[in-house]
Amino acid sequence: MKKILFGLLIINLFLSCKSQDTNDNYIGTWLEVQQKENEFVIVDCDYKNESIKITQDSIVENGVMEDLKIKINHIKQENTETTLFVDKQEKVYYKFLIVDKEKGIFKCEIKNNESLIIRYFVNKTNADKIKKVKGTKADCITSEDAGDLINDSLILDSKKNILLVEGDNCISIKNRNDEQIYERCFDNCTVKIRHIKNKGLPLTIISGQNSIDIEFYKKGNDWISNSVTCYIGEDKKSKEIVISLKEFDFDNVFEQFEGIKSNE
Repeated sequence: MKKILFGLLIINLFLSCKSQDTNDNYIGTWLEVQQKENEFVIVDCDYKNESIKITQDSIVENGVMEDLKIKINHIKQENTETTLFVDKQEKVYYKFLIVDKEKGIFKCEIKNNESLIIRYFVNKTNADKIKKVKGTKADCITSEDAGDLINDSLILDSKKNILLVEGDNCISIKNRNDEQIYERCFDNCTVKIRHIKNKGLPLTIISGQNSIDIEFYKKGNDWISNSVTCYIGEDKKSKEIVISLKEFDFDNVFEQFEGIKSNE
């Protein structure tokens, strides 16, 4: 889960500049390997292992549960090191260093501001040269480790935090250090993220056949909405209602719409 969330937080520095020409030995698909008893092996956990696919201008992290695309800002090449920078300030990068040229194994340093993660990968074309071993409980992610399933995510406008929907009815907001700064579950409702450019939390909250579109904006220690759009089938109605995320109750909000009746 931590690896997935870390990948989710790197995306907040997404930029659209094209990479410069350089040695392209980093291009391709890379499968994660682990070092066991002085040997690099591919660990089989009975699910899709994590990998990284790199093209001329982007990095795609294929996680256990999420696939994330990151744009490369620029590239630097020095001897056997290739560094792919995600941001112009060079605070976030993927640095590839050759460990075993014959077997195609590289060390990858992933830097995100003050955090540094070191992982090892083999080029997919050389994967048949690497021993495969059955993963143990210590190697693999279990349902207990994963916690609630992440249904969706959205990098917020500040690019410092990420909004997550977990288990269909809970939302959480975490910072780039994977620290939770807000959490809220909605009883008897399903929550979805509307992927629109927005400075707040663009949510759709569903109860039965009825749904509400609402956007909460940060205010002090809470998130506040000034308007609500209510849907019943093809019937739609909007209204200015001031409501906090902490106090939001679907039924109470729904009852404030005159001339619109519930399908339930």
